Amino acid sequence: MKRNNRQSLFDILTNPLFILLSILILLLLTSLHYPMSNDEGMWSYIGRIWTWNRIPPYIGAMENKTPGIMELFAISNILFGVNYIFVRVLGIIAVLLTSMIIYLIGKKLSGHLAGIFSMLIFGFTMIWGFLDGQFPSQVETFMVLFSSLAIYIIIIGVENQKWKRWILLAGFMIGLAITFKQIAIFSFLGIAAFFIVYSAGRLTLKKRAAGLIILALGIMVSTFIFLIPLFASGVSIKDYIEGAWLILRHEGSRAPTTGFHVRNFFNTWGNTRLVVFYPFFALFLFLPGFIKNRYVIGLLLWLLFDFIGVNASGYYYGHQIRQIVPSLSLIAGILTGNVLLKNINDEALLQKYASGLIIFIIIMLLPLQSLFLEIPQSLMRKSNYTEIGRWLKNNSKKDDYIYVGGIDGNPILAYSERVSPSKYFNYVFLRSDKDREILLNDLNAKKPLYFLKSKNPFEVGDKLDGFLKNNFTFNCSKGNFDIYKRNAETEIIRAKSD
Repeated sequence: MKRNNRQSLFDILTNPLFILLSILILLLLTSLHYPMSNDEGMWSYIGRIWTWNRIPPYIGAMENKTPGIMELFAISNILFGVNYIFVRVLGIIAVLLTSMIIYLIGKKLSGHLAGIFSMLIFGFTMIWGFLDGQFPSQVETFMVLFSSLAIYIIIIGVENQKWKRWILLAGFMIGLAITFKQIAIFSFLGIAAFFIVYSAGRLTLKKRAAGLIILALGIMVSTFIFLIPLFASGVSIKDYIEGAWLILRHEGSRAPTTGFHVRNFFNTWGNTRLVVFYPFFALFLFLPGFIKNRYVIGLLLWLLFDFIGVNASGYYYGHQIRQIVPSLSLIAGILTGNVLLKNINDEALLQKYASGLIIFIIIMLLPLQSLFLEIPQSLMRKSNYTEIGRWLKNNSKKDDYIYVGGIDGNPILAYSERVSPSKYFNYVFLRSDKDREILLNDLNAKKPLYFLKSKNPFEVGDKLDGFLKNNFTFNCSKGNFDIYKRNAETEIIRAKSD
């Protein structure tokens, strides 16, 4: 009876559907109760003015992302109006799909048990509050879905006679990953390295070189498809390159100093929950020669390039670190599964240790802070942003401009259903004198009815402060913002000019 019970527990714990259901429950618990985040507010605003006001990204709104996430929020606004739940649900589905893909990769490379451990580690890690798991709508969620899918397609493709079609499809998936975030370029380099190593012995050197060209072709095809809506909206190639790529040189896209970057590096990799992964690499000691396997070398190269990508900006926001989770989970899961299989010959004993280890990993990776601290706090706390946004909507007309001065008020702008007078609709990229001059010119040309000033300090310069003082009068305070209304004299001048 004990053995049957043990086997029954083992069968449940090693069933991919059980793990998927566990991940789904945790995602629903940790994500759907949160109000619109600042990033979601930014993308919702961009999607709204694109679809409602015919103001496309990169021209009318400054954001350092490729268009994938903005297109999703544009679709969301068309279908459901101002909201964030639709894309957040898509993110939940993306995490579940990626978890299943990770399982299939692990199973294909090293067997069912390795796939289960990899899937479990990936799914539970992606929910961590440290990685902003409560916001599955983040761009990295979709980026890792497509990069993981590219790896799986390559594994299938190199064993297929029609391998060129599979490699083209893998490149298409990498292009989709890049369409959600530029840093997926490093994932592409890692995936290309995986392809070269994994296909050795199966494809000739000439075919592998051709495969890299085919990968690049697939990237170009999917990138062009996602650019069509932009081009149809009047965005030029120059606008796209400047708005999505050259902007990465901007101070708002990278760490301000080398010292800031270095401090964040050591704080992130030495003082966070990520240290729980380090013992997994010690398992190489129990598997002499295992690192010589082609697929292991390929996975390590994939991890290396994604690690470089995570470190590129120097900010180390939690969602940025998600980029390494697929490769890290596969290496940890495959090592764990192989250590058990190589060192335990008795089936009953293997099931006992595997079941215990799965339960231990579940407990170790549970998002305890989100479940027992952040959820209760979130449920008790009402979103001031929603209230302020709707107040602005009710106290203004459709053609009135609203400016939210700060870096934390994007949901307000989204809920207000009004347009900012400038592509600098927040202070994120307001770093140089040229940026401030452009904003000031926009504000003078299209004076907003309300100017909201965040109580969080942010240096914007004397000219912008003078503009606010000369043209606006304090109206009220709501939440973390002081609200100023355009002066009556300015109203008269504006009416005459109209």
